[in-house]
Amino acid sequence: MKKIKGRKEVKIVILDSFRNLTDQEIKKKISDFWEDLEYLKKIKILLLDYPELNITKIESQGVKNLWKKISLERQKDIYNGAWKY
Repeated sequence: MKKIKGRKEVKIVILDSFRNLTDQEIKKKISDFWEDLEYLKKIKILLLDYPELNITKIESQGVKNLWKKISLERQKDIYNGAWKY
């Protein structure tokens, strides 16, 4: 736990939002998440995962295709860290 001067202690807990789901349910949840994201947020995520590409190359290769190439584990990490984007 961290204690910030003048504030209460805060316990940070990371939950596994996929713990009780089947593979099919996980893929559906991640797919829905990706479809609901704004276009610029998708580009930002892909730029982080494909640092060798620029926006033009990402658009020419297809945002959806590049997303599908990312491993399921990495997609789960992106989903769980969605608040960052």
